[in-house]
Amino acid sequence: MIDREDVPVPGFTTSPWSPVGIATLQAAGNDTRSALEAGLRAVLALATAPPQTSVDTGRSAPVRGEGDDLASLFADLVDDLLGQIEFFGGGLHDVVLDGMVRRDDGGYVAWGHASGTLESTSPGVVPRLLGTPSASEGAAPGVVLRASLQRP
Repeated sequence: MIDREDVPVPGFTTSPWSPVGIATLQAAGNDTRSALEAGLRAVLALATAPPQTSVDTGRSAPVRGEGDDLASLFADLVDDLLGQIEFFGGGLHDVVLDGMVRRDDGGYVAWGHASGTLESTSPGVVPRLLGTPSASEGAAPGVVLRASLQRP
């Protein structure tokens, strides 16, 4: 019997920023790609203010990552997204993972894009990944990622 209260719902949750500037995220998906995308959206939600109105400009900035395992892939994707946030700030409103492949050595490569106005607007303080994310595969609902961010 599966206790459904312990199974994360696909999508993401974030904690509020603590007084010392740390927030956590948990992202879950039915597959690796959807969990990574949910995790990147959680990072975007923590790092930028939500747009005042719906923005669909058709403009995007690339996001790419590589890793020997799922946790290191997510860490590299987060670092790349945070770099785009540092440049475009509040001009980014969504992030999508366009593809992911396994390397010959068993690692991963993934790519996607962050979209929005791409106006260079400083978000203020851009957080950084704190430690190494964790990734669990094979449990319901599929893939769960956990990470912490810290504001400098």
